[in-house]
Amino acid sequence: MKKGEGKRMPMMIIAVVAAIILIIAVPIVTSLNYQVNSYPYAAELPKPGLGVDITNSSLPMRAFIAWNKFYNNTASAMWKAPQGVVKNELRVTARDGEVIGGYMLEPEGSQGERMATMLYCHGGAFFMPILPSSLELAAHYASELHCRVFMPEYRLTPKYPYPTPVNDCYDTLKYISGLDTVDTGKVIIYGESAGGCLAAETLHMCRDEGLLKPIAAMLIYPVADNGQDYPSLVNYEHATWSREANLNMWELYLKGVDLNAAPYAVPMQQEDYSDYPPVYIEPAEMDTLCDQDIALADRMRKAGVEISGEVIPGAYHGFEGDLQSELVKRVLDVRDGWLNDIVNSVGK
Repeated sequence: MKKGEGKRMPMMIIAVVAAIILIIAVPIVTSLNYQVNSYPYAAELPKPGLGVDITNSSLPMRAFIAWNKFYNNTASAMWKAPQGVVKNELRVTARDGEVIGGYMLEPEGSQGERMATMLYCHGGAFFMPILPSSLELAAHYASELHCRVFMPEYRLTPKYPYPTPVNDCYDTLKYISGLDTVDTGKVIIYGESAGGCLAAETLHMCRDEGLLKPIAAMLIYPVADNGQDYPSLVNYEHATWSREANLNMWELYLKGVDLNAAPYAVPMQQEDYSDYPPVYIEPAEMDTLCDQDIALADRMRKAGVEISGEVIPGAYHGFEGDLQSELVKRVLDVRDGWLNDIVNSVGK
């Protein structure tokens, strides 16, 4: 063997394996993208990205998921807050002694100021880390509401199924409630997708434990029910958040869980919504979760909760990733208006 050939061989093997994965992955991704984009989404929105089935065992999909998690962890760590907003590291000690990471965003120049606060439970199927797109939204709320936004990096499935993620969110809220710079009379709980599930259950836990009384909750296309009987699960089964991915997500999150002994696992299984603050629920029309979100809103409304929010026509799961879209701007204006009205009404 000539000098240098021994070093080149492993690289050649890696290149061949990568090429094989690419050859296999391209048709799969192309086919899935075709299915995802087969619905008549609103023209003002960009086409949605490829959804991820977190339990897909094929080599290309496992490689894609691993890369996606690595990329988003890195991108979120490197993400720079826009002008007027400051990004800070968050460290919270959970009930089991483990340290939860995350981020806190606040208006520039507000350090030390006692102000309204949002607990932001990020989405990602209980499986994905904080995305830069969620940080963009958090920065938007920090600026528009002049509030402090805490976003915990709760622990994720499959290593940490229920109840660890929701406990981490509640423990973060408990930490927040003890800060001098937090006006505990102006606390909002917010969540999107799987984070919507965690936000709803953190609100319920907060009510049961008597920690504090949030003034509002905002649930954006929340994961609300592990049941599989909703029409939208069939009508949009190949959408960016697919029916199969949704089912597999629940299987991972509820692995080994007896729902009769899991009081904070599934929002639609709650029966007592007494002493709830106003809740804003926003389903996306072309989303597998649409009908369960409508059902959750109806269930809370019948229990006496003040419910706001409308189905967003032509929207898909995660549609507000492009903050420059005119549709997204209008939606955010409605959210901001509702939240500002709630915050400004306190004490009047």
